Amino acid sequence: MRRAHAAVIGAAETTEMGKLPHMSQLQLHADAALNAIADAGLKPSDIDGIATAGETPESLALYLGITPSWIDATGVGGCSFLMHVRHAVAALESGHCKHVLITHGESGRSRVAAAGFPHPIAGSLPQQFETPYGTFGPPTMFTLPVLRFLKERGYEQEDLARVAVVQREWAALNPRAARRPPSPSTT
Repeated sequence: MRRAHAAVIGAAETTEMGKLPHMSQLQLHADAALNAIADAGLKPSDIDGIATAGETPESLALYLGITPSWIDATGVGGCSFLMHVRHAVAALESGHCKHVLITHGESGRSRVAAAGFPHPIAGSLPQQFETPYGTFGPPTMFTLPVLRFLKERGYEQEDLARVAVVQREWAALNPRAARRPPSPSTT
């Protein structure tokens, strides 16, 4: 028996970008999902697998009128959607489904019906031993390992800063970019 192969056949963003006070987080997921389904040349009824984080796959399926045979709600922070791709490939290749929809949608700028970032649970180890000292979330948790990486490799903080500058320059090439290059007067 020949192994099935997975491929990305559609990709899209939401129809509008920026602050969208008229759209909830679920609506952002759905808008991008419908655009991606159309880009793939499919109909919502063709989708039999859903993977998402932030919103539950069940909520999105119900909202779109989809009855999936496979779902993935893995939520591990910013790399959740990379995990979804890996899990979707396994589901497709094992025959659990034929078309997987992976969505991401945040209402971070307009905060309309946003699920938000969960704070540590009272009594948990992070709440007891980290949060009181200002350690919460990736920006504070990755500082020490990054400093060690820089020291071990002989890099300076300026080397790391160049990565952020180059990423912003490349991102600004996207016509729908939220941030444009800084004006010469601000540099």
